[in-house]
Amino acid sequence: MLTTITNTGRAAMAKAMAARPLFLAWGSGDPSWDAMQKEDLPSLVNAQALVNELGRRKPSVVAFCTPDDAGSIVIPVASTEEGDLQTARYSLSDVPTPYLYIRADYDFEDAANAVVREIALYMDCKPKEDRPAGQLYFTPDQFSDAGMMFCAQILDKPVNRSVSVRQSVEFVQPI
Repeated sequence: MLTTITNTGRAAMAKAMAARPLFLAWGSGDPSWDAMQKEDLPSLVNAQALVNELGRRKPSVVAFCTPDDAGSIVIPVASTEEGDLQTARYSLSDVPTPYLYIRADYDFEDAANAVVREIALYMDCKPKEDRPAGQLYFTPDQFSDAGMMFCAQILDKPVNRSVSVRQSVEFVQPI
């Protein structure tokens, strides 16, 4: 028998996930992706790791949100064939919802001068015990347990990192 997961069930899963150790990873991916059309990019459904991970940062914000046409959280969701950006808006919620808002504010020197083509959210990661207290950014070799990849995305356009720019990555993950 198959059952239906209700919206309150999805909110419960989002609440459980928000309580876990989460890290937003970015990677340089595969340079051949730069010349591919979006529909030709590889599927990430069975991915367990980024192709070429650069590092991970603990999110600055993990919160519940809800769709809201007047909301202050604006997330790109698609682009038209003409290149016009389509967005969705959300508002923060004090109560659990089926939508998790994740934002990571990378530091200036995180993956300095790298090209970022892929991102992923990992849960249940365990940094090695020898890491200093308060460390927020980790390279792949600084984990004793890499955790499990929850969601991933190949970026539409690669991001060229610069030490003079503080990069932020934010998204809403429906559960």
